[in-house]
Amino acid sequence: MTRFERSGLRLAPHDIAVRRFSLWLLAGWAALIASASLYPFDVQLRLLSDALTSGLPRLREWREPSQRDTIVNLLLYLPLGMLGSMALEKSRFALTRIFWPVCAAALLSLAIEVTQHALPARDPSLADWVFNVVSAALGTLVAALYSALPVRPLSRRLQRLVIGPAPALLVTLWLVAHLAPFVPRLRPGRIEAAIETSLTMPFEAGKMFGFFACYLVLGALLSALLRRPYFWSALLMLFGISAGARLLFVGQHLTPAEGLALVLSLISIALMRVIRTVRWESRAFFLACAALFISGIWPSDASINVAAEGILWIPFAELAGTPGDPGALPLLERLFLGIGLAWLALQGVSGRVPPLPFVILVAIATEFLQQWIPGRLPDTSDIAALLIGAALAQTHTKIDPRT
Repeated sequence: MTRFERSGLRLAPHDIAVRRFSLWLLAGWAALIASASLYPFDVQLRLLSDALTSGLPRLREWREPSQRDTIVNLLLYLPLGMLGSMALEKSRFALTRIFWPVCAAALLSLAIEVTQHALPARDPSLADWVFNVVSAALGTLVAALYSALPVRPLSRRLQRLVIGPAPALLVTLWLVAHLAPFVPRLRPGRIEAAIETSLTMPFEAGKMFGFFACYLVLGALLSALLRRPYFWSALLMLFGISAGARLLFVGQHLTPAEGLALVLSLISIALMRVIRTVRWESRAFFLACAALFISGIWPSDASINVAAEGILWIPFAELAGTPGDPGALPLLERLFLGIGLAWLALQGVSGRVPPLPFVILVAIATEFLQQWIPGRLPDTSDIAALLIGAALAQTHTKIDPRT
């Protein structure tokens, strides 16, 4: 007997799947809210202690919020209320779908507002908390409307994906790489400044080839996860979101290298699918391997601050504070490319050459040659990412939203 049966609810397998899927999305959105609300994470416990001792005066005071803060607070918790209500869709009492999501949102918002007393850059407000609660309540109403829409069967059919750990991690890595630290630029002036900064950034041909390989892997990933009629609409949407997120989120920039790589990858994917739709992922794999090799041996104008001979054997040395290869992709994109190529190699890529040993050999040769290339620091990060991807791609665990 499941816990749902013990509580008097007998849910169909699909309903249980929707509940679990909604709860996972709910937890992820709550984490994003906490990240955006507590950024830049400069916690000073003394400030929080003083605020608690004095009874949290700023939180008890109603101050008229700006138009920007009002819009943000009314939108931020709307998905929280919607997902919470969807997770409780089959509850016995209709009010449960409103009461518990709103209560959870109120507690989360209150905890964040209290914690903001420890952040000098943040200003806790009673108005923010009230608007967050109202936002969650509106989300429950959106969920009720969604339940009554006639397009609901279509959305259920689109959720029927069975994916392994590697594709799930790849989707997560791509989104995190383009959205972190999840703090949006909401003022038009800041967005314009981000566009101007992106346009003035120098073009790096080596990174362009690296991003080109990333977008090819992303296209192959979507082809494996989605049914054919939805491929192009999903591809164009995700490519557009990737470019837009670079401009709309703090700390992100759409470099000329990535912009050109996006355009070239769209053209390449279109040509490969037009010439021969079947098994076009194999051609994308070998083209991405070639791009990885060119990206690795392209000279860099940046200077290396690490005094090292030969290869830096510590993979992902950036995480330990050691400057990495200045000509390589950023860390998250390097992980995405390495894991993605290994996953793609094990998805039935056809060819006389074994695909996984081939791409590992390409990575090893690239790092070996970097010892004589100006401005490059050979390291084992790409090789480690490939091995991680190979291990994940061979696991038998599957993630099925229906079960």
